[in-house]
This record gives sequence, structure tokens and C-alpha cells, in this order.
Amino acid sequence: MEKRLIIAIVLSILVISTFQFLFKPPKKIQSPSSLPSSQRGEKIISTESPLPLTQILSPKERGKDEVEEIFKEEKTVIETEKYILTFINKGGSLKDIKLKEYTDSDAVSPLHLVRDIEGDRAIFSMESRTLIEDLSKCEFNLAKKSRNEIAYTYSVPGRFKLVKEYYFHNTNDYIELRISIQNLGDATIYRDYDVLGASGLQPTGSVMGRRFIEIDSMVDGKIVRNTRVKNGDSFIKGIISWTGVKERYFSIVLKPQQDVEGVILKQINKSDLASGIRTKRIPIYPGATIADSYILYIGPNDIARLSKVGFGLEQIISYGVFGGISKFLLTILRTFHKVVRNWGVAIILLTFLINMVLFPLTRKSFLSMRKIQEVQPHIEKLRKVHKDNPQKLNKELAGIYKEYNINPLGGCLPLLVQMPIFIALYQGLIRSIELKGANFLWIKDLSNPDFVRIPFNLPFLGNEIHILPLLMVGAMFFQQKISTKSTIVASKEQQQQQKFMLIFFPLFFGFLFYNFPSGLVLYWLTNTVLMVVEHSTMRRSFK
Repeated sequence: MEKRLIIAIVLSILVISTFQFLFKPPKKIQSPSSLPSSQRGEKIISTESPLPLTQILSPKERGKDEVEEIFKEEKTVIETEKYILTFINKGGSLKDIKLKEYTDSDAVSPLHLVRDIEGDRAIFSMESRTLIEDLSKCEFNLAKKSRNEIAYTYSVPGRFKLVKEYYFHNTNDYIELRISIQNLGDATIYRDYDVLGASGLQPTGSVMGRRFIEIDSMVDGKIVRNTRVKNGDSFIKGIISWTGVKERYFSIVLKPQQDVEGVILKQINKSDLASGIRTKRIPIYPGATIADSYILYIGPNDIARLSKVGFGLEQIISYGVFGGISKFLLTILRTFHKVVRNWGVAIILLTFLINMVLFPLTRKSFLSMRKIQEVQPHIEKLRKVHKDNPQKLNKELAGIYKEYNINPLGGCLPLLVQMPIFIALYQGLIRSIELKGANFLWIKDLSNPDFVRIPFNLPFLGNEIHILPLLMVGAMFFQQKISTKSTIVASKEQQQQQKFMLIFFPLFFGFLFYNFPSGLVLYWLTNTVLMVVEHSTMRRSFK
């Protein structure tokens, strides 16, 4: 029984470690080199081609290095119940975001979700192929500022006026942007620009080296997910509902309120991804104005809050293949939390509930393996007698299984049924924003490994140790010890295998779980303790 149990558990861990790579959805990315020039962001030769930035500067402002910044950066800070937002006149863009609802690792300051980005990386920065080059580097004027609104303007006399108006809602998880372009000249100009939506979102936590950051977009009614962007710049054409960047706990999602050409994807480095919108090329006749509207969600990966915004934004959250089970388990977990008001206790109660539901399968597995253990000596004798005749051996084994009403797979199938539940719970807990900053006993944050500082340094561990994984190793060792007492050993080889598993597997799982979020380790520790109690009880009752 124990050998098959351990094999099933190891398989479950291997599945968890690899299924993210095995079930990646196909990427719908077009290479920039394969696109028309109007889609790649190259200059368009037309009656109204973009003006170079230096052409609109006065001679005094031009220097030998004309692309350097020629104005002083001015910041405008807007604070709501949700955010502290920092805008800059360079590009009239958003460069810094703090979430007041959450804290950084010091558990004091607001969470710095986006930190000090600017230029063509800033949120709501624009680049145009028909108006002016390097629009994201131009100096915008702060034309209006109030509690709920700010506006930036940029003008080229005799050509165009660009206005970016931001609207804030004190308790909402999103801000709004209205971009208007007015034709000030006598010739037709064109609305043709890129606007960056999600940018600068840094991973807030990693597990097993995975940082969870990716670009998600809804294109033609389907979700397209990309963990990297080939060649650093790509484009997806289609009907765009929204596009954004998501990490383990938070997302920034841009929703256009009008038809657009497609989605632009960018990768600055390994963990810095960005996405935005490319507008359709539309003429703006002399004296006319055209306006576009956008909604930007900034907040946690919480289905209820994303659904409140609408537009199917909640579909950005994915729990993998067993997502339905994950959502169901998280719903139960949140229900427990409403009662006990502590996430650690809620995880323990959820583990109890899962074990109660699965207990009939556990008992069936135990009975099946007991029957196999009882006839194991006879099976070993048959294997020695018919070691040169596999067909005869299989026939004799089938006869024994039929005579004693034994299902050889009876001990494994129930465990395989439990694997989707474990994987689903793993995916749910590892992405649950509720665990971030949640404390339990000595644990300060259930989304991170627990630790206790010690007055000396240990090899590979330093001056702090993680308590829960060590308790889990002890519980697994005790579980192995109890299981081997009821196992009938027919050979010295099996005795050696038992001794090996008794020591190796608890240490292996301890190493594997050592840097896991403490919420996950708490679940596994509780589950192990419950298995010890169940096996001890069943072993005594079947003596």
C-alpha cells in the first residue's frame, strides 16, 4: 500500500510542476516583420506624415544631442481610497502606482505595484505614425486638475491639438481616459496611434522559480495568453475586448470603448511585459475632433471585483485545467473564513472537509491493499515457481485475485481520483489574493514561507528556518512508520525498500515544500496528520 501511495503522491507533484508547460494555450502572435508597415509602427508616407520632434522646437531648444530631455519633469499626484497615482507631464502619462489596500513586504507602506516608469514604457504613453514622432517624450501641459479629474494637452500650431483627460472614481478599481485629437490645420490628418495600457507590473511573489507574469488579451472572443514576446515586439489583429498584464496576485487591464485595430505586445526584459492598443487609421478633417475612451482596471485578481467592472474581465483569472474545482474549493474556503475570520483556520477546516468527503475512497483503498498484503506471501511463492513462465504466472495471479475478490488497482484508483482535487487546490491557494498578508499563529503571511529567526547561521539555510515544512517532514515520517507496521514483508528486498521510503520521501517532500507558501504547506501538513489518524484508526479496527 505504502509504495503505491508514495508513487501516486510523487506523480501528483510531478504533474503540478509540469502541467503549466504541458497545457499552455496556443499563442496567436504575428511577427512584426510579417505585418504591413501600417501595423508594424513604421512611418507612413502620406499627405500627412509625422513631424520629427526637433522640427517643432525653437532653435534655442535644439542642441547637439536633440533627443535628450529638454524640459523639467513635473509630477501630479492623485489619491483615492484605492490608489496613489503619479502622473508626469512627459507624455502626459502615468508613471507610478501604489495600492493603499495592500502593503509591501514591510507590512507598513502601500504596495508599490508600478514603480517609476516613464517615456514609451509609461502607462497611457502614446506613439503616433501620422502626428509626431516620439510623442511619449513630448512636454504636455497640465490644463486641469481636480479631485476627480486631470487633463493634459499638447499642441502643434496649425496642425493638431491632443487632449488626455483622466477621470477617477474614489471607490472603484479603475480609472478612465478620454483621448481627443483636434485638427487645427487646413489639411486632413489621421487618427493613428498606439496607447500603452499595462506596463511596469512587477511580480510580487514566485513559487518554484515561477513568477506567474503574463500578457492576457481577449481577441475575437477568445483568451490569448503569452508569457513572453518573441523578438520583444508583436501584434495581434482582431476584435479586441481588452488586454492586460497579470501576475500572481494583481492585474492591469486596458479596455477600449471603441473598435481598434489590434493589440500590441512588448517585452522589455525577462519579467517586464507590456500591452496596449493600436487604433484604426481614421481621417480627421480640418476643424474636426475625434475622441476615444478607455477604462484601465488596476487591482487584485479577484473574480468578484473584476466581474463588477464588466466586459468579461474576470476571465483573465485562470486556475488551469481543473479551474472549476479550484473555484468551488475557494468558495468553500471563503465561506469558512466568514465564520472563523482567520485564513489559517479556514484552510484547516477545508482540509478536514475534503478528507471527510474522500474518506470512503481512503477506506476502500486501505481495504484493497490489506487484501493484497494478506496474499502477498503466496504471490511471492508463485513468482519464484513461475519465474521462467510469465504467462503461467499471470494466469495464477488472476486466479488468486478472483478467488479473494481483489482488484489490483483498487488501491491506486482512489488516489488518482484525489489528484485533480489536490492540483485544483494547489492552483487556487497559490493565486489566492486573500492569503497575501494573512497571519496565523507565528506566520505573518500565508502567501510566503513561514520563518523563525535563529541566533546563528546554518549551512544553506542562513539565520532563519521554516517551521511548517519541518513539522510536515516529522508528520510524514510518523505516517510512514505507522503504515510499515501493518505491511507484510515477504523478502529482504522489500524490507530495504521500506527503509528507503521511510527516510527518503519525508526528506524529499520537505525539500520540495520548504520554500512553498505557508498556506499550501499548512494544507499538506493538516492532510498528513489526518491521514495518520485515519490509518491508525483503520489499522486497529481491522486487526
